[in-house]
Amino acid sequence: MSETLRQLRARAKREAPYVGIRPYSHNIIRLTLAQIEKDHGRAAANKTVRDLNLAAKEFNEEPERD
Repeated sequence: MSETLRQLRARAKREAPYVGIRPYSHNIIRLTLAQIEKDHGRAAANKTVRDLNLAAKEFNEEPERD
C-alpha cells in the first residue's frame, strides 16, 4: 500500500532536525523525496523541499521537466 503525500512529508519533517546528527536521516529524507517524486511528481517533491526548508540542510530542488 502506497503512503499518502501527507505521510511522506511528515516522515521528511520528522527526520529533518536530525540530519548530520542521527545516522541515516539524510538518506531517509533523500529516499522519501524520491518516493514523493515517483508517486506525486517532481513539483510535489520540490514543494516539500521549499516548505520544509530542506535547502538549508543541503537538499536541492530538481528542475522540472516539460
